[in-house]
Amino acid sequence: TNALTALAKAVDQLIIAIPTLGLPPVLKAQLERLVASLAPVHKLLNDAAALTKKIAEIISFVQGLDPSNLSIRASFDWRPTMHNFPDGPQKDALFYIAPDGMVLSIDARASGKDGVGVDVLAQLSNFGLNLFPGASLLNIGIDRLSFRASNGRKPEVDVVMNGMAWQGVLGFIATLEELIPMDGFADPPYVDVAPSRIKAGFDLALPSIAVGVFALENMSLGADVSIPFLGEAVTVGFYFCTREKPFRLTVMCVGGGGFVGVRLSPKGLVLLEMSLEACAELAIDLGVASGSVSIAVGIYLRLEGNDGSLTGYFRIRGEVDVLGIISASITLELSLTYDFGSGKMIGRASISIEVSIFMFSFSVSVSCERKLAGANSDPTFAQLLGIADDGTVPDPGAPDGGVPAWTTYCLAFAEV
Repeated sequence: TNALTALAKAVDQLIIAIPTLGLPPVLKAQLERLVASLAPVHKLLNDAAALTKKIAEIISFVQGLDPSNLSIRASFDWRPTMHNFPDGPQKDALFYIAPDGMVLSIDARASGKDGVGVDVLAQLSNFGLNLFPGASLLNIGIDRLSFRASNGRKPEVDVVMNGMAWQGVLGFIATLEELIPMDGFADPPYVDVAPSRIKAGFDLALPSIAVGVFALENMSLGADVSIPFLGEAVTVGFYFCTREKPFRLTVMCVGGGGFVGVRLSPKGLVLLEMSLEACAELAIDLGVASGSVSIAVGIYLRLEGNDGSLTGYFRIRGEVDVLGIISASITLELSLTYDFGSGKMIGRASISIEVSIFMFSFSVSVSCERKLAGANSDPTFAQLLGIADDGTVPDPGAPDGGVPAWTTYCLAFAEV
């Protein structure tokens, strides 16, 4: 400010002194033009000096503030009125919810002492899923489903259920409801955070049961809730054992195993998998020779969206070993699969034979597949030939616009 003010005063003195000097006309004219050009600069210098005074005042005001005591806070609460889907009474709705069952709350803070912080809470309460109205498989009532994210802490998923009703074809697993803790999703054993979704759930290993010749082991139970960030719907999954770790049931020489898994969303059934198998095995060892034979029979059901399949299979295996020099085994497997989407019944059979003699071994495997019933998706013979409803094949060159279909078919094999 002082430097700009001194320069402005010097310019003022120069402008005043030049006209008073006794100078030659040529030099005086040049200096007068210089004074005229200095007039805008003189105004700018005076304005700049005034501006620096204002800046000094602002700096003095800011320096008197204590930023640690300053804070800004903004919040937003959204509580829309919710409706069942489809709209109507609860018993006919796929998704039902209380009118005040949704809240979205965002709180943002900024202060010199605590920095910047954001707290986001989204919650659905007093709602449920009825899968599916008219042919219900499962009814799930949920007290609350909430998600919270805050600075400096992991995201929290809190799910509290108030009951499940297994219905229809899933009624046989109703006893699982007694084993599933309805509050197991609140502060669950694991929370998996990915760029596309948050998954919260728990896994329980159940104790083995053995009474006399009866043994049930390798049992497990689990459930999870998957909350996607965009696009997809919230899904809930339950399982009793898994494909990789099925339960084992043994009664004397007869054993078996299986698993059940289901995943559901408000849009419908996502996936249902179920497998049950029974197996009997007998082995004998005579010292110089040993052998065994096993027979297994089972079913496998898979429903995925509007598609699915049901498979029944039978497998028998026998093997024999003589002094470790000669060994042979044979495996025969038969399966019958019904595909719900195409309406086809597909049968498969395979047989494998392995023989080992001293240092030599060979194996033979033969398999075949037949479609035993159903051809809903295959074109008919008439469709392959392009036969019209009147029994002719369209031919623009024919007098009547078409020729008999059988004639056209036979001419296709005639020599030209």
